[in-house]
Amino acid sequence: MNQLFTMGRTALRLSLAVSLLTAAGCQHTDNRLTKHRIDSEEEEEREGTQTDRPDLAEEQDAALTRDPATGTVPRERLLIAKEQAERMLQARAAAQQRGTSYGGSLSAANWTEKGPSNIAGRVLALMPDPSDATGNKVWAASAGGGLWKSDNAAGTTPTWNKVSDTFANLAVSTLAYDPTSANFDVMYFGTGEGFSNADAIRGLGIWKSTDHGVTWTQLSSTNFNVTGSNVFNFVNKIVVDKNGWVYAATSLGLRRSQDGGTTWTAVLFTANRVGDVEVDPTTGTVFATVGPNTNGGGIYRSTSGDLNTFTNLNTLPGNGLPPSGTTTRVDIALAPSNPQQMYALFCSGGSGTPAMTRNTLYGIYRSADGGNTWQVLPRPVDSDPGIGSDFTRGQAWYDLAINVSPTDPATVFIGGIDIFKTSNGTDATAANVAWQQTTHWYGGFGFQNVHADQHAIEFAPGSGSRAYFGHDGGVAVTANATAAIPTITPINTNFNITQFYAVAVHPTDANYFLAGAQDNGTQQFRGVSGSVTRDVNGGDGAFCAIDQDQPDVQFATYVYCNIYRDTNKGDDFFPDVVEQDNTHGSFINPLEYDSKNNVLYYNYSSGTLLALRRALNANAGTPTLSTIALPGAVNGAIVTHVAISPNVDDRVYVGTNTGRVIQVDNASTATPTITTILNIGVNVSISSIGVEKFVVGAAATPDQHILATVSNYGQPSVYQTTDGGTNWANVEGNLPDMPVRWVLPDPTGSKRALIATELGVWSTDDLYAASVVWTPSNSNLANVRVDMLRVRKSDRMLVAATHGRGLFTSDVLIANPLPVELTAFTATPASEAVRLAWTTASEKNSARFEVERSTDGTGFERIGTVAAAGKSSSARSYGLTDAALPAALTLYYRLRQVDIDGKFTYSPVRTIARPASAGALAVFPNPSRNVATLTGATPGTLVRVFDTAGHAVFSTTTDAEGKASVLPPAGLAAGVYVVRTGNRTTRLTVE
Repeated sequence: MNQLFTMGRTALRLSLAVSLLTAAGCQHTDNRLTKHRIDSEEEEEREGTQTDRPDLAEEQDAALTRDPATGTVPRERLLIAKEQAERMLQARAAAQQRGTSYGGSLSAANWTEKGPSNIAGRVLALMPDPSDATGNKVWAASAGGGLWKSDNAAGTTPTWNKVSDTFANLAVSTLAYDPTSANFDVMYFGTGEGFSNADAIRGLGIWKSTDHGVTWTQLSSTNFNVTGSNVFNFVNKIVVDKNGWVYAATSLGLRRSQDGGTTWTAVLFTANRVGDVEVDPTTGTVFATVGPNTNGGGIYRSTSGDLNTFTNLNTLPGNGLPPSGTTTRVDIALAPSNPQQMYALFCSGGSGTPAMTRNTLYGIYRSADGGNTWQVLPRPVDSDPGIGSDFTRGQAWYDLAINVSPTDPATVFIGGIDIFKTSNGTDATAANVAWQQTTHWYGGFGFQNVHADQHAIEFAPGSGSRAYFGHDGGVAVTANATAAIPTITPINTNFNITQFYAVAVHPTDANYFLAGAQDNGTQQFRGVSGSVTRDVNGGDGAFCAIDQDQPDVQFATYVYCNIYRDTNKGDDFFPDVVEQDNTHGSFINPLEYDSKNNVLYYNYSSGTLLALRRALNANAGTPTLSTIALPGAVNGAIVTHVAISPNVDDRVYVGTNTGRVIQVDNASTATPTITTILNIGVNVSISSIGVEKFVVGAAATPDQHILATVSNYGQPSVYQTTDGGTNWANVEGNLPDMPVRWVLPDPTGSKRALIATELGVWSTDDLYAASVVWTPSNSNLANVRVDMLRVRKSDRMLVAATHGRGLFTSDVLIANPLPVELTAFTATPASEAVRLAWTTASEKNSARFEVERSTDGTGFERIGTVAAAGKSSSARSYGLTDAALPAALTLYYRLRQVDIDGKFTYSPVRTIARPASAGALAVFPNPSRNVATLTGATPGTLVRVFDTAGHAVFSTTTDAEGKASVLPPAGLAAGVYVVRTGNRTTRLTVE
């Protein structure tokens, strides 16, 4: 054992464990390889300090992404963003079929999934396939990774396959099938995890399949952008009754569709959340529950499911249920073999007599007469003293699952942190019902190890023996559910739905990564495959770091300022504590490590002054901790990002949630110099800062080219300075309205960059263009939120940390380098031709320049080829004349710079506007900075200007000559806009 693990630290950790167990939520397993096992006493101590708080993670993300104008997180805007991305991907595919090119060099990024292949993330719902009585086929709904299916779940080595990575929303929350459809071919899934606080991220409605899950279509009746209604932002449960009628428990009441989802009617509430809905399969009686997070939660019943027919069961004589106002979330289950036998779990609302703490378990109830009367059942007591008699450990709002065996109404499984079972749930005396603990979240106290946070329990069709369990670590299964203590085994092979926040790369080992994950600790990728991982830290993993000069030194973090170090190649982080502080910093705390100076920087506190914590000599001995006071705190502003300058020694950049970028020079000294270089002046969060690596001769001084990104909806997402921060420009260009979470300038020092967004990775080849064009770089990458991008310095391998689909890598920076340093590229009209000219400062293994032309700015074709110099360290000039011009009024040109080995990259695009012929629709000047004139339109017709997202930004009417002044509003972002009058359109480029 590491000798740094002293008795003093042991005592501190045990003390902290007690406070965390009472104040926070669930903990979970440490998935170690056998050779890395530590003794059970240290294991229990280690796990006791690591607690999972999904509510705090969601609150933090909502604060970082909400639109300042509305105070909400308008996730429905991603539909528009996704449509734009799909159009661009379709254009790329069409161009490839034509043998032409589309997009920049980085848009060709092809991604490889790295896993993990042995762990999974949060599963909210399970649906054993109703057409397969063996239980082999199982569908799984993940909170961030979409819809998955196993075709061998009952086999000896179950595996999983994703259904699709391209759904507009991957937060799948519930699954259902239509029992009246042939072969059960009609299926539904709902989106949006509605069991959190008011800041929870929205879903995007309901999807339907009519071919047994082969293809899925979003129901337009649930699409916010179609209906303008937010009813289906959170779909907590879907069931289909014996008539084929669909019931959806939403954040705005219970909705019913009698036409397969084409139309919906509110049948219970229009404002209250409905958390659960069940239907008696024989009578059609509907049961619905109020909640979660809605005081007054209870169970409502209707024999018809019609509006105004539901009765609150706690109003019936002698009902035995909790009084109104005492509970929030309620989960119910009907025994399939006798639906009159019912069970219910209640979450406390924090009131009542005696008052119970909010979000603890209020009680377990049963009914033998279809809900008329209820009895209280004993509570299970977890063997873990940190859980005790509240088996949800204060997370009944989140960890609450119940189901009844389809063959025995007395056999019931319930889940909170751990899983319990009773085999005598129908005992005549309620007090005699006994619960048997079957699992423990890290395998302690003699129980089998099954991940914490239970969300779903489902039996195979008609089977009382085979049952599946969904939790924050994926799926587990038992084949002997009738046993007193069933054997429950995780089945997560290739079920990659891990929600990563951050990743660190090893400078030389291609298979070694550290990555911090929601409720799955810090995962260590190592070994030949690089996909099988182990958890080195437990709890919620967060930011991590590997010393790029001495990679044996590594850092893993838990939430807030809980930071652990390992100096022996990542073998054991836990004993060596940099800081263990659960009261300072953000929940997922930004951190960065200066490998040259061995200094660790991280957010520490907020208030009247910002503070940045640092750990001097962080790679050896006991760290020295000190504070850097930062200027300009506004309303308790906090640090949201930390970046180390790649060029200037001892320089650190800091972003804040008040729109500031702060430069800290001499950062590791007692007297740092602090300068604010960007102040957006609005309530937005700087999500990342990227500094271009200085290349000799590329600029007069280093750190001139800096990029900063913003994570809020409704705000420009990317800013750029080319003079070290004196002046900044909005270079969002054509990006749709979505959070941008990370920026990575091309490490070769070019004008290219990649960004991590809510919809994968996007890139540009020319940050200096008058209108920056960003394109999706998502071949084989899921349609998923990406939190971070890193590049390995030895070979420029790129890695993306996704929040829902694990890690992905790409060799795009290796395969598509910039072989040519292009210093100028111009396109000049000359009579009936266009003269193209360009110069290079240097060339390395360059073969040729292929000149490409486009009439729409997206699909390009080659019009000529000019031989390159091959190798050159002096200036070279080239030219080509395009004399065979097409009829288009606007022409776009670019260079495809091809290397000797066939690799290539693209130049910036140059635009030429040609005079319009009589009667043709045209805008002049084009590009324009202020005002432009439209000609060739029909007199007295409406003219509208649209951005790339399809939003109208300006409108006017043509005069008697068919002309109109197109005057975009002040502050309109640079980019390409569509001018439309009648059924004709043209393009306008705003500089």
